[in-house]
Amino acid sequence: MPDFSVMQWTLMIVAAFCAGVSKAGLAGVGLLGVTFMATAVPGRSSSGIVLPLLIFADILAASTFREHVQWSQIRRLAWPICVGIFVGWGLLMVIPDVAFRPIIGSIVLTMLVLQIVRQRFPGFDAALPHSKIFAWFTGLMTGTATMVANAAGPIASTYLIILSLPKHQFVHTMAWLFLLVNIFKVPFSIHLGLINVGSLTLNACLVPVVVIGLWTGKWLLETVPQRAFQMIVLWLATGSAVWLIASAMM
Repeated sequence: MPDFSVMQWTLMIVAAFCAGVSKAGLAGVGLLGVTFMATAVPGRSSSGIVLPLLIFADILAASTFREHVQWSQIRRLAWPICVGIFVGWGLLMVIPDVAFRPIIGSIVLTMLVLQIVRQRFPGFDAALPHSKIFAWFTGLMTGTATMVANAAGPIASTYLIILSLPKHQFVHTMAWLFLLVNIFKVPFSIHLGLINVGSLTLNACLVPVVVIGLWTGKWLLETVPQRAFQMIVLWLATGSAVWLIASAMM
């Protein structure tokens, strides 16, 4: 395991905490964790470090959220997400490390714009077609974004919200969808060298933080006003994404 600085450890701990919080149903927090990890660890390695942490959080969330899973929606997205993961795998084989930070930053900013549009224009959701084409588009974007940057939570959550799923169905379906998706990504990440003994050792150190994050996420859902919480996350994620892009140009 590399010798990380205090600042790098701090950013990685915050990223692991965000990974746990995001699995309590607050998908937008995951974007913040992705940007922190990409800032702490250069190049594609950050993606390999985040993935096992997400899987651990997914297992905890899925073991809790089982009763209201909408398996029909998961099946509907399965093939397009798989194709998107293959696309993302191909991109990772050709993307140079120097371009990784701005790519993650750009993906995060795109997802944030999508979130802002949904909040500012409530009719935006209703205007989107509930069709196979829309499902395939969503699945392809989800698969590609999750393989390249572990940043697909807002895409999938937007899709499920458009379907007007009740709160419990939404949270339970998201938990199982990303558990299956993230496990499917493991062989591709191992092939790319993103998951290795060193990264797994680091994961073992960060696992307790993920658990704390999951507990905190459940508490936040019950106590902090949703709108205020979303605004904080949006601003922090925007700042982090801009930093990722700007730092690559310095």
